[in-house]
Amino acid sequence: MLSSFRNMTRASVRCSSWWSHVEMGPPDAILGVTEAFKKDTNPKKINLGAGAYRDDNGKPYVLKSVLKAEKMIADEKLDKEYAPISGLPEFCKASAELAFGENSAVIKNKLYATAQSISGTGALRVGGAFLKAFHNGPKVVWLPTPSWGNHTPIMKHAGLDVKQYRYFDAKTCGIDFKGAVEDIKVFLF
Repeated sequence: MLSSFRNMTRASVRCSSWWSHVEMGPPDAILGVTEAFKKDTNPKKINLGAGAYRDDNGKPYVLKSVLKAEKMIADEKLDKEYAPISGLPEFCKASAELAFGENSAVIKNKLYATAQSISGTGALRVGGAFLKAFHNGPKVVWLPTPSWGNHTPIMKHAGLDVKQYRYFDAKTCGIDFKGAVEDIKVFLF
């Protein structure tokens, strides 16, 4: 038993050295809000960071609507087949209807294209690679600032140039309309 443990330990040391050259990603400014929440000793604090709804004890709270949706999915006893490469057609159509409006000209005239991804981060990576490979114009993506810490590296890794536009005014905790318009004018003209 001890020799097996030693072999696993040696293997894990060897594996970790394979990845020792990988740089740590940048800190995430938005997730920093949750870290600040955890350090705050005020008993009346409220977590305004990303994540799950929480109960009065700070534990994740699953909404009844989510539990009901999970049950509906489980009750369908889906066959667990692989989805088509661009995703489930019903899901893709419902996503477009949600984004554009069920009765919009875009939906009625089928002026949209959709693809289902594994997550928001996965969608960004796939979308970035698609733009790099097929967009004939500038290979530039404009991201809001602040944004999630992984958005810029994802787009850069896809081979795109990343620019930023303002939208948040930290002084008022509101929209920096003037800054956003100035930045948007740069990339429109």
